[in-house]
Amino acid sequence: MFMNKRPIFVLFVLLQFVFACSSSGQNMQGEHWVIFSEKQAEESGIGSWFAQGDEPIQYWTPVEENILALEDALGAYLQDNPDRFRNSETPVWERLNEYNRQYIGIILDGKQIIYANYFCDSVESDWKKDFVFVMDGGECFFQFKYEVESAEFFDLQVNGEA
Repeated sequence: MFMNKRPIFVLFVLLQFVFACSSSGQNMQGEHWVIFSEKQAEESGIGSWFAQGDEPIQYWTPVEENILALEDALGAYLQDNPDRFRNSETPVWERLNEYNRQYIGIILDGKQIIYANYFCDSVESDWKKDFVFVMDGGECFFQFKYEVESAEFFDLQVNGEA
């Protein structure tokens, strides 16, 4: 008697997918980037930097598609703000592959925002798990916000130098 094992295999694959999607404590990452999960972002407390009044901070987990759209348009945004990066012979938009990147999803004014934290490779921490905050350091460290729905960048900040 031949038994069709395909339904069992499909069920197994579906269960793996559901389990993977439900583990919100995990982050998505590549070699030079990490997307903090909603839970990680909340634990980091980064959203309190952007608190407006008594409104509680809400977080969300960006997906890779959001990050690809952001990174695809980032070079043009940085070229429109060249005065923020003054100390380098090579423009920062030509060196983006030299930066590690952390992405955190926050909700501001009801809009999904990605807070992006870019920094040079010289950070001595587990940057894929711990949020990197450095004072000074110059253009080795910069941050910005990106609104997902409108695909607009704003609040570009480049660290100062001491």
